[in-house]
Amino acid sequence: MRVLVVEDDLIVTDAITRSLSEHHYAVDTAEDGAIGWECVESTTYDLILIDVGLPKLDGITLCQRIRDRGCGTPILLMTAKDDSTYRIRGLDSGADDYLAKPFDLEELQARVRALLRRGTVAASPVLTIGKLQLDPRSCQVTYAEKLLPLTPKEYSLLELFLRHPSRVFSCGDIIEHLWTFDDPPQEESVKSHIKGLRQKLKAGGAVDWIENVYGLGYRLREGIEANPEQSTQSYDNQVAQLWEQYRGLMKERFTVIQHAVDTYPLSIELREAAERAAHKLAGVLGMFDRDEGTQIARQLEKQFEAQAELPVEEVRSMVRRLGDILNLSAPAESGGSPLNSSQMSDSESEVFRNRRDAKQSLRSWTVLAVDDDPIILATLKQLLEPWGMCLTGIDNPLQFWTVLSAINPDLLILDVEMPQMNGVALCQAIRANPTWQSLPIVFLTAHQDTATVQQIFAAGADDYVVKPIVGQELLSRLTQRLERLRLLQTLSTRDSITGLANQFYSSQAIEAQFRNHQTTSLAILYIPTLRQINIEQGHTLGNQILKQTGQCLQASFCDGEILGYWRNGEFIIASSQTTKALLQQQLLEVVAMLQQQHLETPNLIYRYAAVNYPTDGLTLRSLYQTASLCLEG
Repeated sequence: MRVLVVEDDLIVTDAITRSLSEHHYAVDTAEDGAIGWECVESTTYDLILIDVGLPKLDGITLCQRIRDRGCGTPILLMTAKDDSTYRIRGLDSGADDYLAKPFDLEELQARVRALLRRGTVAASPVLTIGKLQLDPRSCQVTYAEKLLPLTPKEYSLLELFLRHPSRVFSCGDIIEHLWTFDDPPQEESVKSHIKGLRQKLKAGGAVDWIENVYGLGYRLREGIEANPEQSTQSYDNQVAQLWEQYRGLMKERFTVIQHAVDTYPLSIELREAAERAAHKLAGVLGMFDRDEGTQIARQLEKQFEAQAELPVEEVRSMVRRLGDILNLSAPAESGGSPLNSSQMSDSESEVFRNRRDAKQSLRSWTVLAVDDDPIILATLKQLLEPWGMCLTGIDNPLQFWTVLSAINPDLLILDVEMPQMNGVALCQAIRANPTWQSLPIVFLTAHQDTATVQQIFAAGADDYVVKPIVGQELLSRLTQRLERLRLLQTLSTRDSITGLANQFYSSQAIEAQFRNHQTTSLAILYIPTLRQINIEQGHTLGNQILKQTGQCLQASFCDGEILGYWRNGEFIIASSQTTKALLQQQLLEVVAMLQQQHLETPNLIYRYAAVNYPTDGLTLRSLYQTASLCLEG
């Protein structure tokens, strides 16, 4: 389990980190509320511990901001102020629990375990599935009362699977939950830990419990079968229920086709209605294992488009065969329908909140699907939500922009052909909007011709899936797209060791200040001996120095100042709020503080220099060159 501790007292932070690490939690730390907020925005946590009295952004405000973001991760507030007013404010802000300082570390552990149990597989402190038991208090795992000797990472992996037995975790999900920023592993390392856990479970008698779901990730197979209360209904059963739910709509579409065939020659209106009905049936029948029905419906669609001129008796024979495939003689069962655009304006806030709360400690991707066919939307919902994707479906594209702004999705699914608006045109409008230019878009289409595919990609689509939807293909494509999105979100802005903006992102921010004609002081803080430290004493110490330098800079400078790490021991500070002389004075204090922390590292050397825009240069490049010359001098 991955935990974030937002605490400005280094002693308290160290004590909590040690205590949680001993129980195999992966712990990230932040020294103020602003850094804590950046961590929450870029990473998924299973639990967040927040001190109330934080610099830059206080704990209660941070808690409110996290909840306003729609994040349901459990939050434990900590404070030295034993006042009921603070407790009430903290709980009202969205916190799940409250702990007054000074606190006992064993009590902290108990509260952590209680918060992590909420919404998970077991109400008991011990996680139990079949003969397998994991006790978070003792960090022991047994199978059939036999102790299993797991490594810390194997233990954490098993705990993750036991707490969420119906969830498939990709390698990216596992890394996000079980590793910190300081030690991100390669994908091969994750696979190695999975292999080790499998072998030890097998040796203990739990054979083939860790299932590899091709193209998606891993899940606990036995947990799904042995715990029916927590298991998700099989996709096949869900599809069968959908078929019964929408039998009436299927019959309506078939009746339109049947009426058209019996009414030759056709009016323009009836031809168009029959063409739409055949197109809809072609798009959904394959999802219900009626592939022959899909083929017949496509042939009928071409017939009504006048692209095929078949004899009337042959067309009627095809329609009779389609009726046999649909088997519509049974009475239709009424059922609910997906969220439509008319319902959205009245209930969207409650729906979104409930969906997000239901996911709590797991990362939930928000997916928006636009399709005028309610059967497609219902099927997508049944297919995607068990895999951690919260789907909002709208059947009226005219309401698209309102819903888009309301839910801020991670990914968009569009149908190509819709009555009120063409999906390709909508995609072009999205790509022309600066706010949504980078939103991943996946199309659903019943057409496989080259012209349609070229049109889709020319409009700015990222991918497409052909109807009728094949569940495994759609899941694999969406998962890969979202994994890439998560990776890009992390890599595009922050350095993983220091927690500061990377070179590309911080350079853009500084140049934006120049474009706004702001007088800016720029400084370089450089560790010339970093490579020597890495060679002589190891990268562990070097990375620790980099991390502490980043934390110290964040604690010493205000929110409006730009901090970046440009690699090779080089930090950049840009400020429009202070002079070059004051910036140098601040860096002198930072260096003194850092050297005090590393008295036992005599070869640790810091150098710094500050310059001013536009006095010392008119571009970032010229300012950097001037500051670098000052460092060498």
